[in-house]
Amino acid sequence: MTVTPAAASSADAEALLAETRRVTAADPLDAAYLEGLCREIDGRIVRGDAMIGILPVQAYEVLVRGYAAAALAGRTDVWLPLGQRLLDPRAGRPPAWPSPHPFPAGDDEALDSALRCFVEAAGHGSRQGAYLFAAVGRQAVGRVGRYALALLEPLRADDPTGEATYWSGIVRYLMGDGEAAVADHQRAAAAGNADAMFELHVLYGTGDAVPQDDVVARQWLMRAAERDHPRALYNIAAAYATGQGFPRDEAVAAGWYERAANAGNPRAAATLGVMCLLGSGVPADPARAAGWLDRAEEQGFDVDGWLDQLGVRRPS
Repeated sequence: MTVTPAAASSADAEALLAETRRVTAADPLDAAYLEGLCREIDGRIVRGDAMIGILPVQAYEVLVRGYAAAALAGRTDVWLPLGQRLLDPRAGRPPAWPSPHPFPAGDDEALDSALRCFVEAAGHGSRQGAYLFAAVGRQAVGRVGRYALALLEPLRADDPTGEATYWSGIVRYLMGDGEAAVADHQRAAAAGNADAMFELHVLYGTGDAVPQDDVVARQWLMRAAERDHPRALYNIAAAYATGQGFPRDEAVAAGWYERAANAGNPRAAATLGVMCLLGSGVPADPARAAGWLDRAEEQGFDVDGWLDQLGVRRPS
């Protein structure tokens, strides 16, 4: 009997899940070994094994339960990936926690469990835990905003990149304090934070919380782009492509789209792929177009759906 590579890979995946289940249920628990198994499963999910059927859908539940057991056994670095996985609906029902939420609970059990993980991470000294609490908590800022600010406040005293101050600005804006949000973004931008620069571009461009000023908005946009901010680079590309605010020039636009794509903007990669396919601003090149479209898809962009909307056929 010949065993195909796909079958062998599936068998290996099943063995990995079985071992993770065994270790999760073991007493005493080998938390370090369990963490390693979970990170192996997580890595396979990231590379797409679940999408193509090598990993069964049960992998998400096995992963979450394993991460939770390892985290509760003292592997504090696991709180962050556990929280991120809990936000995926494929993870199933979150495991029971041994302590209550340190913030007002809502009716979204998965969201609250993820937020609790980020609180745990922050409590063990992870700045990223506080930032993720603020980022994910935007969905429920009315009840967790004050707690997010409390987590961020001590980090602002030593904030060389301005990230804690930037996230404070995001939370304050969502809580309705635009003046304080602008002040935070200005302080973060002064520290070189490109996200804060981009927020100031948006605020000045729309006249939200500050007087509308296109000149200042453009200055902040260019400063963010100088730091390779993906959205800033994309906006400049789109402005050149449409002639809105910049001279219309598709060749220049293509250069900015490429910079944005290389900075991690999947829509920019998809747009550049279409430009290469159609010969808009760049020489027509189906092979190069396919490469950019594949990159956009790898980054989670719905390439086929977008091409359908444009009425463009994907290169073979």
